[in-house]
Amino acid sequence: MLSAGYQSLGQPALDWPTRLKIVKGVAKGLGYLYKELPSLIAPHGHLKSSNILLNQSLEPLITDYALIPVINQESAQDLMVAYKSPEYALHGRITKKTDVWALGVLILEVLTGKFPANFLHKGKASEDQDLATWVKSVVGEDMSGAHQVFDKDMGATNTISGPDGEMLKLLNIALSCCEVDVDKRLDMKLALDQIEGLKDPKEDEDFYSSVASDAGDKRSSRGMSDDFSL
Repeated sequence: MLSAGYQSLGQPALDWPTRLKIVKGVAKGLGYLYKELPSLIAPHGHLKSSNILLNQSLEPLITDYALIPVINQESAQDLMVAYKSPEYALHGRITKKTDVWALGVLILEVLTGKFPANFLHKGKASEDQDLATWVKSVVGEDMSGAHQVFDKDMGATNTISGPDGEMLKLLNIALSCCEVDVDKRLDMKLALDQIEGLKDPKEDEDFYSSVASDAGDKRSSRGMSDDFSL
């Protein structure tokens, strides 16, 4: 599974091309779910890294979707929303943008290497700062702090330096998915379209120049940490 692949100590860290490939694969899978299950408020409803299985080629497979309508409705919201959106944490409501929030948190987990553990607590919002809030506080409105949140084990950190950097674009997409105001949050189709539009590293000369200059560090053996540092 995706979370185990990140967090197992002693395993090679996933590089940027692999992480982008996984995010794009998840986006493609969500696009299919939203096309096939248009009547559901949250076609997935339980999106989290441990529900993303990876095959030997590191292609993602989405699991545990569309279960909210078939389980006990009194316990559905507690059981089926892993990365709780603000509207759920405050009001216990699942909305059409619940999956969008979860996608944003999943992408932040992929980009930062940090596990959003407090999102997995049942019940209402944790008093601890969540991953999305932490990233926003470090990055800043002008995105000047972006380099501080990216997992250095991805390699190719110079690809985030300009406005066209693909890592920075994906971070922007994730933060737009994690807007507290539901009306300002991206809708799923737009989020998926933006992810699909990201340039693959094989087409990105900046990525390969970075890899060439830092080949020795590209595949660190450090796994993802279990928590983010405040």
